Amino acid sequence: MKRKALLVLIVISMPAFFSQLLMKPGSKTFTEIEFWTMQLSPILDGYITSSISEFEAEYPNIKVKWVDVAWADMERKILSSVAGKTAPDVANLNPQFSSKLAEFDALSDPTEYLDAESISLYNPSVWESNKLNESYFGVPWYLSTSVAIFNRSIFEAAGVSFPASLEQIPAIGREIRRTTGKYTYFPSFDSGEPLENYVLLGGHISAEVPGFGLDEASVVELLSYYVALYESGAVPPSALIESHQKAVDLFQSGELAMLLSGMQMLRTIELNAPELVKDIVIRAHPNADQGQTNIAAMNLVVPKQSAHPQAAFDFVAFITSPKKQAEMAKLVPILPSTPKSLRDSFFDLTDTNDKFQQARAASIEQIQNGRVLLPPLRKYSRLRTSFVLQIQKAMIGEVSLQTAADALVRGWKNISEEADD
Repeated sequence: MKRKALLVLIVISMPAFFSQLLMKPGSKTFTEIEFWTMQLSPILDGYITSSISEFEAEYPNIKVKWVDVAWADMERKILSSVAGKTAPDVANLNPQFSSKLAEFDALSDPTEYLDAESISLYNPSVWESNKLNESYFGVPWYLSTSVAIFNRSIFEAAGVSFPASLEQIPAIGREIRRTTGKYTYFPSFDSGEPLENYVLLGGHISAEVPGFGLDEASVVELLSYYVALYESGAVPPSALIESHQKAVDLFQSGELAMLLSGMQMLRTIELNAPELVKDIVIRAHPNADQGQTNIAAMNLVVPKQSAHPQAAFDFVAFITSPKKQAEMAKLVPILPSTPKSLRDSFFDLTDTNDKFQQARAASIEQIQNGRVLLPPLRKYSRLRTSFVLQIQKAMIGEVSLQTAADALVRGWKNISEEADD
């Protein structure tokens, strides 16, 4: 009996024995977190993998699995993963799409995991852009802002000056069209630009009030601006149906006088139309002198499904630190969300003839003085679609300015009063 009892004891004790072996000095157990980025591979393969190695050396009990997702697939994949309870621990999204997840209380609040000193490292305006219903849902990562890229030869041929404000574009565009047959501006309707222009022209948007703060008089002013653009001939008719890429194509072919885009577009132009570079003039975005320029942000979020939220936010704080953001900005044409990063000499304007450095310097100034013009909005996709629809109807004369404005304000108010899906 004693021998049988001993054998039973040995069998029962074996799992505990092997478990203790695993916990001996020199052995390790790991927490694994999954990190999704949006189309950063293959350009940043080396940076991301080396950064993960650095983090794992600093946090030896955390392992990071990196997954890069195509830009066009990210929204579908992240929604599917949340619905299927297989969400990553960290995901790279923009604030507007992040806010869609935040509406459903699907994202962790970073203020519950990061201390005040860490939070103070980020651009305050950009940090606030990750807030919905008094709760924060993301941490800023990299930024961009649009500057004005002019084709000097077209402006000189028409005898007109560069527009310093959006309001000046219709009159200047009319003269350029009359004298050269070329277009001036290609407004983007496949982005948040129309809503941003509403704010740039004096309107106000708020997530906290009925109708999101849309003001009828300001809407009429915006619609008048777009109608003037269209009627002046400053804008090609194809702008109503084509994407921003068409604007780039027209500018590179010498058929568009002005391109409002991020500094990274200079690299594309240098590659595709090197003969055009000598005629390019870089200026701040129209209305920048009024302290009104938009900052576009990409952020990192931690879904509430994460089993390791503290480890996830430790990684977020590491990869978005001033040091790591400065390193990233040296590899790709983006700007950091941590002002301390900009003290790196890399960001100095050392060659005043370098068009890219000029664009970067203008972008840095705009980021330091601008803000994220659009707050996170519930049902953003529907709001933007209705906004664009009424602008386009007014532009082609299908409805009057007042009819379009009434429909827009009423539509936004109805959407704001709807219960969450």
